[in-house]
Amino acid sequence: MSTITDNMQLKIIKSSEDEINILNELGEDYKQYSEMSEQDRSFLNTLVLRKQPLRLLELGVCSGASALIMLNAIKNIEGAHLYSIDYNTQHYKLKDKLTGFYVDNFPQLKEKWTLKTGGLALNFMEEIGGDIDFCLIDTVHANPGEILDFLMVLPYLKKDATVVFHDTNLHCNDTETRSNWSHNEFTNNMLMSAITGQKLIPADEPFKSAFDFYNIGAIQLNENTKEHIWEIFNLLTIKWCYMLKDEELEKLSSCFSEFYGGYYADYFNRVVDNQKKIRLLDSRNNKNTNNFIIKKPNFWQNIFSVRNECEHKVLRILGIKIKFKRRKGV
Repeated sequence: MSTITDNMQLKIIKSSEDEINILNELGEDYKQYSEMSEQDRSFLNTLVLRKQPLRLLELGVCSGASALIMLNAIKNIEGAHLYSIDYNTQHYKLKDKLTGFYVDNFPQLKEKWTLKTGGLALNFMEEIGGDIDFCLIDTVHANPGEILDFLMVLPYLKKDATVVFHDTNLHCNDTETRSNWSHNEFTNNMLMSAITGQKLIPADEPFKSAFDFYNIGAIQLNENTKEHIWEIFNLLTIKWCYMLKDEELEKLSSCFSEFYGGYYADYFNRVVDNQKKIRLLDSRNNKNTNNFIIKKPNFWQNIFSVRNECEHKVLRILGIKIKFKRRKGV
């Protein structure tokens, strides 16, 4: 009888004691700057150790804790190098810190690291080059976020590359840390389902997740992944939570035209036009809603009032309601 771990489309990853010991070489202090759980960190570390990648790519750096996990895991792999990209040069929370600042505390690991900041991934990918065999994508978590990230870097990934997505189940967060934004954070969950390849998820042990479901996962790409690119572009039609700058949208359109062809570039442009219309409509509706204030009737209004209702004028006196047929224009 086969088990779930025998399923070619799904593999459950359980970290060994030796793999956890390697992760623990980083100590405890870095964890205060990590936005991953113990389960997430263990999963990422174990995948890198088992895949033994030479060219690694990270989108979304924050303080640099996830970069440290990967750098520590490749420290003994000759020729291995991690390239990290973040849209922000300044730390997105700690305004007095630079993105990736904590990696400076590990100079022995920093030798295998290149950091690029201040723009979309497409601005740096030509310089970084192809043959990427391991990629961690951990950026916005809300549309269009990682959908665009994946489309930008896919042409530079090996056909059998491993792609890791963090925060795959933030929308399921039912803890006190849940924010008003949480219900929008389902992008990485959709990508885990939509991208063709073998799915890799963590075992419950040795660490329990803070959520009801694991919050990290990976996909082993294969020769069929790029044949199913429509499934990824189709996700872009789902409502966006933010809009990119016009010049960024133009660069994305050119990028998609180059790597995926005119059909998908046109499809993307149509999606952008639609999303802009939706945002405009939402803006108008919110404005109308904000202007609609229900006022509590004062004392005299409760006794005597006159108002229009469709084709009638309604007179209310001491609770008695009298309707009159309205004349045209009155």
